[in-house]
Amino acid sequence: MSEMTQEDALRQAAELVDQAVKETEARCRVLGQYVSHCDSNGSRTAGWSEALRELSGLHRRRSGLMLRLSLIQQAIDCPVDESPAKSPMTPAPSRTAVRAQQQVQIRPRRRSAS
Repeated sequence: MSEMTQEDALRQAAELVDQAVKETEARCRVLGQYVSHCDSNGSRTAGWSEALRELSGLHRRRSGLMLRLSLIQQAIDCPVDESPAKSPMTPAPSRTAVRAQQQVQIRPRRRSAS
């Protein structure tokens, strides 16, 4: 039985992470459709809130998986005889970048007195 090379192990890891990304995205689509359906019907229930929480968690998970996949790909692309420190690495994204957020308040529609 032959031993698995480092590159084979990295490729297998990349496939597993890619599969996890696809499963996460599929779950996000289902939850997104549910949340959208609830929003269009105006039914913001406990289930809607739970779906939003899960969707938020899945987005964080997907971000982590995409970072992991990028690191694995960098390791695959790095020649075995070359140390990673000698290879030019892409700079890490700035974590200090502030994203503008807007808070929206939703008020129920007032019924006109007829």
